[in-house]
Amino acid sequence: DADIDGNPNTGGTTGAILDGTGVLTGTLRQNTTVKKGNYTLEGIVKVPEGITLTIEPGATFTAKTSVGSSLVVLQGGKIFADGTASEPIVFTSDNKKAGDWGGVTLYGNAPIKAINGASKALSEDGNNVYYGGENPNDNSGSLKYVRVEYGGKKIGDGTSETNSMTFYAVGAGTILENLVAYMGTDDGYEVFGGTVAGKNLVAY
Repeated sequence: DADIDGNPNTGGTTGAILDGTGVLTGTLRQNTTVKKGNYTLEGIVKVPEGITLTIEPGATFTAKTSVGSSLVVLQGGKIFADGTASEPIVFTSDNKKAGDWGGVTLYGNAPIKAINGASKALSEDGNNVYYGGENPNDNSGSLKYVRVEYGGKKIGDGTSETNSMTFYAVGAGTILENLVAYMGTDDGYEVFGGTVAGKNLVAY
């Protein structure tokens, strides 16, 4: 059951607003704007089809490591996380150790070449989400001046991990600029097909 805690202001087409503090959890049911401030990311937070998550500069999310947290933007969902050089958007963890949480994952509808020529495939991240489609210009939103720390949680039998940032069949309409993957396990960035391009990506 989806929910946004922190007593957000709700109403009309503006959707929910988190203004300085709160908890992001579950599947978002309405367009959500997160203002500058400090927030908790609890569990697998999903941005589903038709929903937009907007994150303003200076927002920091601390993932709760005890409940397997991650942020996933599903096919047809959008994220606009546009930080600035002086006020980046930061995703970190409460434990501050590599592999604490699942990081940020986008699933798109851009073309892929899957096994046996299939146009769709099932994600390898434990979420079992299909990705891939026929739209090379698919738009999942934008990530600018975003830092993801301590990602790469082990999944399944422990032989695989998620990444700091993962892009499944993300389209060319999506903007990825000035990103930092810091102290994660596995990959800083992993791209499964798609047509997206990135600019100024740093993995540490």
